[in-house]
Parts: sequence; C-alpha cells; structure tokens
Amino acid sequence: MTRRFSPAGITLAALALLALLPFALVNLPSMIDLAGHIGRYHVMMDGGRSPWLRLYYGFEWRLVGNLGADLIVRALAPWLGVEHAAWLMAAGIAPLTVLGIAAVSRAAYGRIQPGAVLAALFVLSNPLMYGFVNFCISYTLALFAFAAWIGLRERVWWLQILATAPLVFLTWLAHAMGWGLLLLMVGGFELERLFRLRSRAALLDAVLRGLVFLPPILLTILWRSGSQGVLYYYGTAVWKRKLMNWIVVLRGEAKWIDIGTPILVALTVMATLWRRMQAIDWRLASGGALLALGTVAMPMTVMGSWGADERMVPSAVIALLLSLRWTGSPRAALRMMLFALALFAIRAGMVARDWARFDAAYSGAIRELDAVPAGARVFSLVFTGCGPEWEASTWTHLPSLALVRRDALVNSQWYLPGAAMLKVIYPVDPDYRNDPSQQVSTKLCGGGFSLDPLHERIEELDTDRWDYLWVLRTGGASDLWPGHTPIRTSPDSALFRIEH
Repeated sequence: MTRRFSPAGITLAALALLALLPFALVNLPSMIDLAGHIGRYHVMMDGGRSPWLRLYYGFEWRLVGNLGADLIVRALAPWLGVEHAAWLMAAGIAPLTVLGIAAVSRAAYGRIQPGAVLAALFVLSNPLMYGFVNFCISYTLALFAFAAWIGLRERVWWLQILATAPLVFLTWLAHAMGWGLLLLMVGGFELERLFRLRSRAALLDAVLRGLVFLPPILLTILWRSGSQGVLYYYGTAVWKRKLMNWIVVLRGEAKWIDIGTPILVALTVMATLWRRMQAIDWRLASGGALLALGTVAMPMTVMGSWGADERMVPSAVIALLLSLRWTGSPRAALRMMLFALALFAIRAGMVARDWARFDAAYSGAIRELDAVPAGARVFSLVFTGCGPEWEASTWTHLPSLALVRRDALVNSQWYLPGAAMLKVIYPVDPDYRNDPSQQVSTKLCGGGFSLDPLHERIEELDTDRWDYLWVLRTGGASDLWPGHTPIRTSPDSALFRIEH
C-alpha cells in the first residue's frame, strides 16, 4: 500500500516552505522587474480617480495573453493594497510551482518521484528572479494543466477537452509563452504515444484532443492583428546567447551557487543513471527534449517579451528531471533527496540574506519620496554596469514606487507596442518617457567608474518638463549634478529639486 505521505512528498513540502524564506524577510522582493509592475498595478487600481494619474497615464484593459499577475493583484488589492497584493502574488509563485511539479509526477507515475525533488531546485530560477511574474504564473498553470492532461489521457476525448480547456485558456491568459510550453510538453507526451502505438486511430484521437489548443491560437491572432512593434527579434551573437541561457538558468544570487547547483544536479543524475538507479520515461522526456530544442529556435524577443528563449530553459530542465523514474533503493533515494534539500536550503538562505540587504537600501532610498509632493514629475537615473549583472536587484525599476507613493510621473515604465495596457500620455520627449531612459552606465566596460554619462544625460534633459531629479544606486558618489545640492540623500540615492 502506498504511504499517504511519501518521503518525496515531504521533501517537496519542505522545499515549498523554504522557497518562501526570501519573501518573508522583505517588504519588496528583489526581483528586477517587480517594482515596475507594481507601478502599473497602482494605475490599474486607481481607475482614473487621481487627477495626476489621469494627466500622466492611460490604462486600457484588453484581452491579451499577458495578464496573470495583473488579474491576481486586481482581486487582492482592494483588501491588501497594491504593494502587499504584489508581494503575496510574487511569494506564492515558487511554492505553487513546486505543487505543480508534484502534480505532474504523481499523474505520470502514481506517486511523487525523487526526480521531482531535483526538478523543484529550479523554481527560484532566472525568470522568477528577473520578475517575469506573468510568465512564471503561466508556467505554473501549465504544469497543473499538463498533470490534468496525463491524468485524463485514457478518458474519452471530449471529456478530456471539457476538463482541460479552462486550464489551457487560463495558462494562455496568464502569458502566451506558458501556453506554448504546455503545448510542447503535451506534444512530446503525444508523440511518444503515437510512436508506441503506430496507428491511424491513435493519430485521429490525438488530433481531436489537440483541438483544445485552438482557441488560444485564434485569440493570439486577434490580439496581435494590427499591433505595432517587432513580432520577433533574435539579437546579435545568437549562439553565444543560446549557450549562456543554460549557464544563467538560476541567475540571481552568487555565481558560485547559481552555476554550481545545476552542475551538481547533472552529476547526480548521470551517476544514478549510470548505476541504473533511475530510468528515463520518454513520455515526459520527449516534451523535455522539445522544450530544449525550443530554447534554440526561440528568438530573444517575441511579441515584446524580452528574454523569451532565456525563460524557456528552466522549464526544459524541470521537464527532463521529471522524466526520471526511480528504480534504486529507498535509502539511496532518501540520500539524494536530502542532498537536494540541503542544496536548496543553502541557496534560499543566501537569496534571503541578499534580499534583506537590498530591502534595507531600497527603504532608505524610498524615504526620500517624503519630500516629493503628490503629482510631481520625477525623472530618475539609475547607475548600471557595462552589461548584464549577475545578482538580481530591482534598482532599475525602483523609481516606479514614486508613481505608487506620490501619483508621480516617472520614466521607468515599459512601453511594449501591442502588449502594454499602460502608457505615458503626458507630453514629454519620447526618448525620456519610458524604460530604459532611467538607466545610465557609469561602470565603464574597460574598467573604472565615470559620472560623465550621468552628466551628459542630465544635460540632454528638458528640465522644464520635470520637477525632481532622483539619482539611484549611487554608492555614495558625490557631485552627481554639478552646481546643484540634493535636498535629500541616502547612502544609495540623492533627490534634487529642479528649479524652473
């Protein structure tokens, strides 16, 4: 008789709780894009009541495949407020993804496999640390939808469609890319079945069941018809980027633990396969292989979503690890799962430590907004490095909290043609209206540090359109605006009043 609480299930529950640790210690999770999302949620919840927000921003609800977190915050914010609702939404993603992993494993094997524990090590992955919250919610829904697909696969085709259609639609609604990941997981599962059965009846049955994926395709066509902007973009140095996507699968903490964890997991898997303690189940491995190939074929940017190929890598890793069926001894499985738990605890603890440090710095900078009146126009400049940084922080979008706290005009919100419901309507220079106009590289690529790019950006600015200049992530640097004295400072920021 199968035990109700298996060691794998208990270990996954512990991992889900550990995934909450970084969030429990902070007010603002240090996810790169999250503060920018919170700014959009504030305009969404205001509903045009603020005269300042009506003057600065336009917000239009539309049926698009990119609404996961927005809908959750819309439901929670009336009771919790925007910032707390966003915190709760973000905090719930990783634990729910662990549950989704457990659901797939139980549906495929009848019980949770040790491979699912290894897969759960990748829930605090690069996409979540980056703050791609809509995508991460969509992927979590895709796991539950895939588990339902497996569990209902032997039922009559129309019953499976009726049962899975709501989950398929919700997955698309949260983010279209998550729907694409679900399609590849299901596609791999069905291809393995067709290869095994090799019959026309099996092919017809698979086609009929696949009709459940048709409505989101039609909705995407309607959504994108007439939209402006580039549909896809591969970028430069494509093959270097494709390789780096696998190296940065857990980027967001210290390099040695983020790179070391996948290496240790890979070595563990190879050792257990070599010793025949695990076997590959091709029903799930086929989908994992399709996802891995998809990371190569996927452009860098799709329908305005940057990092599309980069986001796919953790899902491919999780699918491949879920395809492992344990054949070794229970004691060996327990040892492997305890090792995975320790590895995850170390990384979650390090993320929590660094997030707490960042949160204190964010709080110090945000206190400067006490000197800013409601409805102010705040132009922000945030120091950045020469290229992408390893450690995740939300400094680049922290200025959006001026929007939340002061109904301010800020220049740190995104504009994604065809995808964005929020846009700046106030007449300022388009080059200084949206992200990334707030980012200024003061760390030179050849080494060293220079304020010249900052000074040049300020000189280019039409100061008549702005009331305040907010410089962030300064590291205590002085002479930020020659000839001007800040009215408020913190160790990492300075606030200037612009005299008209």
